[in-house]
Amino acid sequence: MRLSPQLRINIKETLEDFRALIHRFSEVKNDSELLRKFCSRNRNPLFDLTNNNQFRTGMGTEKGLKLHKPVEDHFIQRTKAVEIIFKKLEKDPDMEFEEFVGILKKYCSTVSLTKDEHTEVTKMSRQDNGMFNWEIYEKCGIVVAGMEDLIWNITSEDMTEKEKQNFELNYKNYKENYANLFTLS
Repeated sequence: MRLSPQLRINIKETLEDFRALIHRFSEVKNDSELLRKFCSRNRNPLFDLTNNNQFRTGMGTEKGLKLHKPVEDHFIQRTKAVEIIFKKLEKDPDMEFEEFVGILKKYCSTVSLTKDEHTEVTKMSRQDNGMFNWEIYEKCGIVVAGMEDLIWNITSEDMTEKEKQNFELNYKNYKENYANLFTLS
């Protein structure tokens, strides 16, 4: 991924900031309320870093992809992405810059939705149901072609066996319900 000099600086600074917070993450990770607050406080840098073309997947809903200015939605909410990133940093606090960029790309990229679709997803995600946005898309009948393959590729290495089984069941249902609506070209 080619990064502008300014984005490169911003990512390096965020990596250093996050490294400085690893100890605090370790203190709060087993307290769900403190963890939620920690992740919520530290999510904004992810928006600042990923609000550009480098972090767009090029995927979206059929209507979203046709818009001149679609809403770019993080298919993994930034608050949830922060937790994933800190778990990885806790395991590898000396993570190299390029690996950190790869993690940002993997867990903080966006898909194109219409404003109405985004509003629906946001409303449901605020109910704090524990679901990722990509799961909410399915619940709302919002189809992002290729999403199931993308999610499997980026999350399977981090899933427990139970989570893999649930994903595979949901993936099968998703494929059966939505696979024929449209495909990526």
